[in-house]
Amino acid sequence: MPWMWNMHAREFWPQRDLKKYPLWFVNLGHSYPAWTPLFNWMWCFPLAHGLVYGINESSIPTIRGSETRNIDGCALASSIRISDEAEIAERQKKFKKFIMETYAPKGDKLYKDMEDDLIERCNKIRTFDYENATQYDRYKLFREAVQMLYREWETHFYLMYPVYEAYWHCNEIAEEYAGIKEFSPAWHRLIRGYDNDLFVQDKALWGLRSRALQLKIADVFTKNAAADVVPALKKTVVGKEWLEKDLNDFMIGKGYGWRSPRMMEFIVPSWWEDPTSAIAHIQQYLALSKDINAPFPLDSIRPRLVKEREQLTRELIDKVKSSGYKDMDWFLATLNVAQRSSAFSESHDVAWEQGCHTTFRYCVRKIGESLVKFGTIEDPDDMFLFIPEELELFINFPDSYEIRDIVADRKKNWIAQKEYKSRSHIITAGPLTPEEINKHIASAHDAIVAKVVAGDAPVQRPETGATLFGLCGSPAGTVEGRAHLVVTNEDVLATQPGDIIVCPGMSSGWTPILPLAKGMVTAGGGALSHACIHCREYDIPLVANTGNATLVIKEGEKIKVDADEGLVFRVK
Repeated sequence: MPWMWNMHAREFWPQRDLKKYPLWFVNLGHSYPAWTPLFNWMWCFPLAHGLVYGINESSIPTIRGSETRNIDGCALASSIRISDEAEIAERQKKFKKFIMETYAPKGDKLYKDMEDDLIERCNKIRTFDYENATQYDRYKLFREAVQMLYREWETHFYLMYPVYEAYWHCNEIAEEYAGIKEFSPAWHRLIRGYDNDLFVQDKALWGLRSRALQLKIADVFTKNAAADVVPALKKTVVGKEWLEKDLNDFMIGKGYGWRSPRMMEFIVPSWWEDPTSAIAHIQQYLALSKDINAPFPLDSIRPRLVKEREQLTRELIDKVKSSGYKDMDWFLATLNVAQRSSAFSESHDVAWEQGCHTTFRYCVRKIGESLVKFGTIEDPDDMFLFIPEELELFINFPDSYEIRDIVADRKKNWIAQKEYKSRSHIITAGPLTPEEINKHIASAHDAIVAKVVAGDAPVQRPETGATLFGLCGSPAGTVEGRAHLVVTNEDVLATQPGDIIVCPGMSSGWTPILPLAKGMVTAGGGALSHACIHCREYDIPLVANTGNATLVIKEGEKIKVDADEGLVFRVK
């Protein structure tokens, strides 16, 4: 066995980590399949630092941070309540002041200023002269790129934690004074009907489909594999026009090419590097409709959702007030923030995860090209198998290292970790009932763990005859259809119109396939997970947080999804 560096990425150690934390949740929406070591490092260090920064800068009341661990290339999350109730009370005062005086009135400006800062950092890295730089210049830029990741996660959680904590406070008031629980259909309808920047990109992708129909080149898409479409288009005059004008404007002019099929990973190419995924989504849209005048599906759905939300909002405010809640200013402030939580969650992906991660990838690969010339590595993608402390050595001393044996060993280990379907979604020190799990979640009151990663543990109801028990993730009734298991990007691109998507948790990179989905079932995720947010906006039935959907349901099975009741049935 080759000599190995002692790579450290905060590995999960049950004997230590289950002493204070009774349970850990697998982050199903972000870390399936297993990450490369470099992305895993980012999650365990820059992101973990961002958790501490955002939680304490905004004075989240019950926690001083949220813990992360690595288990076989996937992320675990947990948190525990601060033991000093006096400290919690003081933090609660500061948090309320932060929401009332800073976030509610100035949130848009905070967002814009932080977004502009990240865009400026990304542009510097994207426009750097890699070819003519010295190794020391590349070394310094790499360290700047690492610092960009730290700043990305600082601002990410500085903005996100207050939004989600205010969301939770708002829902607690709504439940106590209006009887509206979080996973009830009424609550879902109160927080949907909003656009976001990912949907804007998807609509532009739909526009590329319409343009292909207008130019009468749709058959080039439908008769070729996605990887062969661009070469085929280059053979025709109108095909070249579509590529040089329409696709180029989408990728470069609008900047949408800095999107990746998997935003939570560095090794996956962005759309401008490899447009195959974008082309495949256009093929999927053509399979859905070849009507040149067909509107983007969301444009037909959202007006109804907005009207419904506005009516329910008025009724909720009246009910809370008439039931005797005294601090209506606080309730209205949290309601304002809560109703924008989903739009914030998905819009920020564009400049934060999408922009920063594809930019960091670009930087690492361009520097990796120089190491290939030195013979340090064979492929620029080998860089993603190392953590920054190692890469700094290779970048500054490229002729002192030849690391192909370590690359081979780590690649073998990474590939072995990509077996994902048998992993449990929760790790505990011993058996816990759904009530015990929910009690812990409520006590810690960590909005990211509770509302994104975990969600309430559903009650098992065998008397219903259901195959799976979950939560109402999107109240859109009952549907039957073909189950399609989605975990990898290849699975995403294989989605057909009318499929019911069954997945560990949805990635925000999958939004282009939502117009095709008839329903969705997830193994994990709370009410602010990507799956719940996007299915709500598309009015797609979703049963969330079943725990084991991808272990129980088989590809191609016919299933029935009863979203309002949170039940999934096999159909014979």
